[in-house]
Amino acid sequence: MSKLNGTWNIVLHTYMGDMRSQLAATVEGDRLTGTVTDGANGATAEISNGRVEGSKFCYDLTIRAVIGELTNHLEGEIVDDNTLKGTSENPMGKFEFEATRA
Repeated sequence: MSKLNGTWNIVLHTYMGDMRSQLAATVEGDRLTGTVTDGANGATAEISNGRVEGSKFCYDLTIRAVIGELTNHLEGEIVDDNTLKGTSENPMGKFEFEATRA
């Protein structure tokens, strides 16, 4: 069973300030599925193209923003049983995030 399974509180550090969300992750083999819920407005989106390889993971997430739909590509690493870290990249830039188990 992957350490990534479960619910994670994410803090994304952007030039507009910290943005909070919650990832509900399910890993089956090397496939990562789940949802991300925006902490500000409660909107939920399905993740796509999710993959896990050892302690590393990645997924794409398309969200509705003021400027229209925006796709983020996240790459991260399982630091320990209760911590994740990584980056989120979209047309507006590349930002670091960390997450703790909920």
